[in-house]
Amino acid sequence: MTILKSMPFTRKMMMANYPDAVEIAKAGMRMSVHYNADGETPFHVLASLVSSPRLFEAFWKDVEPDSFVEAGDTFLEKHTMLTDNLQKTYAISLAEWHKISSKYTDVEQYELNDASISRIQIWPYDPRTLSFEQMVLSVGMSFTDAELQEEPRLCGALRDLMKEFRVEYYWEPRRYG
Repeated sequence: MTILKSMPFTRKMMMANYPDAVEIAKAGMRMSVHYNADGETPFHVLASLVSSPRLFEAFWKDVEPDSFVEAGDTFLEKHTMLTDNLQKTYAISLAEWHKISSKYTDVEQYELNDASISRIQIWPYDPRTLSFEQMVLSVGMSFTDAELQEEPRLCGALRDLMKEFRVEYYWEPRRYG
């Protein structure tokens, strides 16, 4: 494990745009005591190392797709066998959202077959600055428990997308108390 000798390992949570985040996350997964029989580590271990980039989201009508970075289901559709919803998902930075949000009207309700609506995820960092591996890590961390429960196919697509991390994606209710 030369990666561990060449960089300090921390249990602090980081964002996916952190320098060496991908290597640190992979090392943290390998060091976990939670491996299963297939050599995979449960998602909660990765979630304890890397935070979700999704601060909040907006639904906008008639966005210019070339201005945005594909994220969420749309990124999964492009890189796995998952079929996307009609509404495309994009990510922008919080700074970019402050600049352009006045150009768009937030849509509160829409028909499921309305392809003119896009889901815009607002992230703390600019997704355009990420390497492909950092984008994979960001997208993998961006899904909520509720989304994983509502659409179990996401777990398989995320497992395919994040195969290098050896993440065991599954939805299981969190137990409190």
